[in-house]
Amino acid sequence: MKKITMLLTLGATVTLMPLVGKASIIGGTHDFSSGTNGYATYLWGGATLGSPGSTYVNPCQVCHIPHKAPDAGISGAPLWNHHPSLNSSYITYDKGNSATFNALGLTATLGSSVACLSCHDGSMAVNQSYSATYPSANGGSTSNSAAYYAPTFAIETMVPGTEGANGAFVSASGAGPYLGRTDLTHMHPIGVSYQTALTKDLTLQPLPAPGTVFAQMLKGPKQTVECASCHDIHGTIGASGTISHNLIVDLNNAALCETCHQQ
Repeated sequence: MKKITMLLTLGATVTLMPLVGKASIIGGTHDFSSGTNGYATYLWGGATLGSPGSTYVNPCQVCHIPHKAPDAGISGAPLWNHHPSLNSSYITYDKGNSATFNALGLTATLGSSVACLSCHDGSMAVNQSYSATYPSANGGSTSNSAAYYAPTFAIETMVPGTEGANGAFVSASGAGPYLGRTDLTHMHPIGVSYQTALTKDLTLQPLPAPGTVFAQMLKGPKQTVECASCHDIHGTIGASGTISHNLIVDLNNAALCETCHQQ
């Protein structure tokens, strides 16, 4: 199993790991402090690497940092600690010659989904913070903080030979970045305002009541459809804590699809 040491030079800025047994990101596929996914170890500010008690693990810190985060507009996600994608633009769904979608006059953007794409287009290593120029966190580099690239589940235009067996994590040696994976035309549109779509597509379900699971699936004041509309990697919305791929609503019997679509 791979160990990733990420150095923290911001001082003692750690979010404590919950000890209660409830649904959360801890123990899931996005918990990079677990032995299953590879260890993410952080160095306390001022500590010497290798000395007793010099490091801690924090599954939240791969993505979020409580202090000195970039402006929210840079990443589109709260207190974002991960480096944004190296791909500067994407081919969105509305550019994929879908006559049905384009007839509605809607525009697909990226919205908060850019946070997901920062790992899932393969251009940036999992253990790459926003502020560092090499694969480690917050300005540190050691022999075991090598680039750690995740499978590119989100991009369906794949480059042969760049994935591990069965989509497994690729090794750090010579792996990535996988630039040019920008084609989003073969996946569900993201960054689309559900409010706007509802005025043009009468086959959509009515706007949900506040506080419902459906309402939590639509993001921001424009109630956009994003990656997080179907997947909740924290495992706290709907069925996401127990369903494969952290799906908020189960795929069985078209339940997930019919949350939005009347078909």
